Amino acid sequence: MRNKVEKGDLLKTNPMNGYWVCSVVLSACDSTKDFDAMSHIAVTNGVFKHDFNASEITINKLRIIEVTNHEDKTVPCIGIYTSKLTTEVEVIGRIEVESFCQLSLKFEVGNGSDGGWPLCGPLRNSLGYQAIHQWRAIHDREKWLNDIKKAEKSHQEMIERLKSKKNT
Repeated sequence: MRNKVEKGDLLKTNPMNGYWVCSVVLSACDSTKDFDAMSHIAVTNGVFKHDFNASEITINKLRIIEVTNHEDKTVPCIGIYTSKLTTEVEVIGRIEVESFCQLSLKFEVGNGSDGGWPLCGPLRNSLGYQAIHQWRAIHDREKWLNDIKKAEKSHQEMIERLKSKKNT
């Protein structure tokens, strides 16, 4: 079993109960004396409501999703991750990256619109959560909006509890 991801790997994660996502390793570099091995990983529109395998992916329909960064600019959902594989992330296949993505990728930290990419840390099962939100906003909108309202209410209740504890 490999211990790190490689350029072209198709990754499968389960960032939310009942949803699985396919991401792609766009580039990888070895470790140096200062840094661990790193990789650029793109989150794709490959969202499934079941545990999927590589044969279910239509490569010519697979696209890097776009997200809005903190400067309110639309950018590809690409991040810099450590390359170490964990049990939370599964390599399920490989693709030819050059035909999938023609972006120039440097290992520079940034926001996706300034030549650099967000530094995302180690590979985790949460990889791809952005694709689930985008998918649900279209295909499961009512339940998705209700889930957002519940989360907002829960967050507000937590803030109130913390305020009341601070005042006691």
